[in-house]
Amino acid sequence: MARPRLLPFALAFTLLGAGCAPQDMSGTRAGLSPAMRSCAATGGFLDARGRRQTLMCVHRFSDSGKSCTTKSDCSGKCLAEPGENGLPAPGTAATGRCQADNRLFGCHAEIVDGKARPGLCID
Repeated sequence: MARPRLLPFALAFTLLGAGCAPQDMSGTRAGLSPAMRSCAATGGFLDARGRRQTLMCVHRFSDSGKSCTTKSDCSGKCLAEPGENGLPAPGTAATGRCQADNRLFGCHAEIVDGKARPGLCID
């Protein structure tokens, strides 16, 4: 008997989720959608990212892959390079590489002032 009471909550979450949907970047019959044109106009490209493979506008950083020891060395973040045992332990001395683009997914650890920060996974 408790299940009918959950229906209003399920409906509310569905409606809230619909408002948070990513902007449509698919082509239209008239050609490119406004979101696609905007992405291209700013030097970006469309790519499916994350666990849900959401299509999004991605911009590459000019210093992608450059060696770094802190964020100020990069346009994006300074990210640890995984070793044989995965990401470096938090607080250990480490160097990294500058983030490739503005849409960071997967597991990574940021390098700040030459030391690894705790790892983070973004799906």
